[in-house]
Amino acid sequence: MIDKNKVKKNDINKVLMITIVLNIFLLLIKVIAGKTANSTSLIADGLHSGSDVITSVGVIIGMTMAKKPRDEMHHYGHEKIETVTTFLLSIILIYSGAQIGYNAFKSILNGNEVFFSYFALSAAFISILIKEMQYQLCFKVGKKHESPALIADAWHHRSDALSSVASFVGVLGAKYGIYILDSLGGLIVSLLVIKVGINIFKDCSQELIDVSIHTDEIDKTKQIILDQVQVKDIGDMRARKHGTQILIDITICVDPFIDVYEGHEIAERVEFIIKEKIQNVKDVMVHVDPYTIKQNNI
Repeated sequence: MIDKNKVKKNDINKVLMITIVLNIFLLLIKVIAGKTANSTSLIADGLHSGSDVITSVGVIIGMTMAKKPRDEMHHYGHEKIETVTTFLLSIILIYSGAQIGYNAFKSILNGNEVFFSYFALSAAFISILIKEMQYQLCFKVGKKHESPALIADAWHHRSDALSSVASFVGVLGAKYGIYILDSLGGLIVSLLVIKVGINIFKDCSQELIDVSIHTDEIDKTKQIILDQVQVKDIGDMRARKHGTQILIDITICVDPFIDVYEGHEIAERVEFIIKEKIQNVKDVMVHVDPYTIKQNNI
């Protein structure tokens, strides 16, 4: 039998190791090319690739820790560590965007002159291609395995690709004496990076305060339970995200005259339906209550 968790871990680690090697390469060529061309945006772009190395390492550490089994201090497991990791990545994205914007604004005030070179132009173009490839790869695998940390890392790569576009335009502008393009491109990219960081930050904040899954998904599952199982009524059904997993509590009302064994069988059937209809459910707590006419009238 295939261990899905092991496959997930291997897929994600493989992607992250590829991105780390590529980012070290991009860090070197973009900083060297940026220094030769005196391009603020290309140097910042190179440092942004360096921050990608740090975030990718952070994702590996976070996901490894998130897979630890439950223990005496963490009865629900460690899945939320991945959410915390993603939360920290969002802060790094916002900070990176702010730094790019600051350096670009400083370049405008100082009137920095950018020196055109085909090496710098090629470095920016290669970076665009590689960073976009990294984004597509990380986003695809992140969606496949529903990993918020890897998806956040993918957006970090996309923001770096946009930085490289700005660097490319800036270096190309230098060929025609339009030096301010380098700085203006950096400002635009900084806003895009900050926007992505804020969106991820908001999503993670919701997960950290136990956000529920979509109401429609809960309502549909409740209706299936009422249609397929000997459940007279559902008193309450609550869900909360726990990292990539979901925890669900449900109270069902059953015929008060059935025995304990029958009630247990119904509860197990309810748990099976929930895990079948809702993806990534880690645990279901089913509370069984006797059904009364008074409950039905409330």
